[in-house]
Amino acid sequence: MGSNFLLVSIAGRPKNLSDFIPDNGLASLAATLSEEKNRVVILDLNSPSLFSLLFSPAIEANLEQIAKKIFLNKEKPSLMDIFVLKKIDLAIAKRIPHLCADLEEKIAKVIETEDIDVIGFKLWAGEGFSWLSQIGTNLKKRFPALLFFGGGPQVDIFEHLIFRNLPFLDGLCYGEGEETIRELAKYVQNGRDPSSIPNMIWKEGTSYKKNEKKIISSLDSLPFPLYDPEIYRNIESKIKMVVIDESRGCPNHCFFCIHPVKSGKRKEKSPERVVKEMMQSKERHNIRLFRYAGSSTPPNLLEKIAIRLIEEKADLRYACFGSVKEFAGKEIFPLLKRSGCEALFFGIESASEEILKKAMNRTISVSAMESVLASCKKAGIFTVASIIYPAPFETESTREKTLDFLTRTRPDSALIQFPGVYPNTRWFHTPEEFGFSLNKKKYPLQVMNYQFKALFPPRYWKALPYRVNGMPFKKYAAETEAFQHDVHNLGILTSVSDETYLLYRHSGEASLNTFLDKNRYAFYAGQRELLEEEICTINAAKTP
Repeated sequence: MGSNFLLVSIAGRPKNLSDFIPDNGLASLAATLSEEKNRVVILDLNSPSLFSLLFSPAIEANLEQIAKKIFLNKEKPSLMDIFVLKKIDLAIAKRIPHLCADLEEKIAKVIETEDIDVIGFKLWAGEGFSWLSQIGTNLKKRFPALLFFGGGPQVDIFEHLIFRNLPFLDGLCYGEGEETIRELAKYVQNGRDPSSIPNMIWKEGTSYKKNEKKIISSLDSLPFPLYDPEIYRNIESKIKMVVIDESRGCPNHCFFCIHPVKSGKRKEKSPERVVKEMMQSKERHNIRLFRYAGSSTPPNLLEKIAIRLIEEKADLRYACFGSVKEFAGKEIFPLLKRSGCEALFFGIESASEEILKKAMNRTISVSAMESVLASCKKAGIFTVASIIYPAPFETESTREKTLDFLTRTRPDSALIQFPGVYPNTRWFHTPEEFGFSLNKKKYPLQVMNYQFKALFPPRYWKALPYRVNGMPFKKYAAETEAFQHDVHNLGILTSVSDETYLLYRHSGEASLNTFLDKNRYAFYAGQRELLEEEICTINAAKTP
């Protein structure tokens, strides 16, 4: 007989519909635990109901009025609106202890009724850390005999420093979690030597010990993720869209990215396994929407999956990431479209070949990137291009190159963001090489706790603790906003990701702009009922 595990996710305030998609990582860990005869419960607390805890009726009424003005009537907020928003922001902060106490009781109830032995938290930076700090500390006092662990990509980024924020944790899981949790369950059951558990960081008094890293060699060997209601307790209230681990790792080694650090070299599931997993989700849970999880799904794998989906007459829809370099010269977009591919996300980052090579570790010609985007669009696939602006070494000349590139290629959406420096990436390890200025000793804890101000544009946020090309935060944030404005004036959307478009296609809304405005309004004003209705509509929709 195994042990009883509780897996919990608390991400913070919901920001978009993607926050309501089931957590594939927790579902995969649950399957691994169940395979070893352990009992497991998933408590995914990311739902529209959080707004009812976070916003009082008065807060919601004031936000609703401002949200209608900004997102529905397309008016700019006045100085009085900004003043009111600052007061609302303070009022929301005062309600967070109430919210955390409510979430604590929900978790405690499951611990007691299910006789839980181990609780594992999916870790999220920012609000996720601050909320969990209060919740976890109180739960540890109430249930001192329980083992508390944390995992997820944040551990690969911040490692042992997380113990400073979340001292109630007994250990942290980095890298790939399935093999780790399998051995962790044996440790809990049989008292095995904790040093034998791969991918673990253990707290030992005021110090820590990091165990050896182990990479899963075959993704096909993993059990199918579990989304059954008796395990994933609120699965019926989530969006019926599954993220599929079709591949892990990445061969590109971009200087700003954590993916190669977490999962190593790229490995793939077989196309047969991917399709079988998708079809099982359809048959068991009536799930027809999918997103591939890989940071750059290889075109050859996409092609093989597409052929099998067509042969199966699967009638499913999906979206994914793609590497422009790997897609260059490939003529597979019409095939992907026929198989159900609705949207593809490409990391363009810049149209300056010098910046791509020097700042990103990318070697691809601008003409090749243009060809890939043109072929994707021509096939009728919603084409998303990500841009980092201002990038390291950015100049007026490189700005114009990227703007001209977007003018010529006209992707359906261009996601533009300022450069983010993540610990354990090349940008962090040698910041001066890329024109960043930061205090490497203090920086990880500063950004781990960083709180995005959801009610305000970036210029009102607390300054991020690094400079880009000599510019302080407010300056480069303003540069990003100005570039977004210029791209928007080209008639190109600047806020639609590939999964957002996939959800729009099943929303029943007459136009993408209507869908976007409705969702911006709903999330900004905390319209729980409106969001719950939208989830129901998407889940009930037939494949378009």
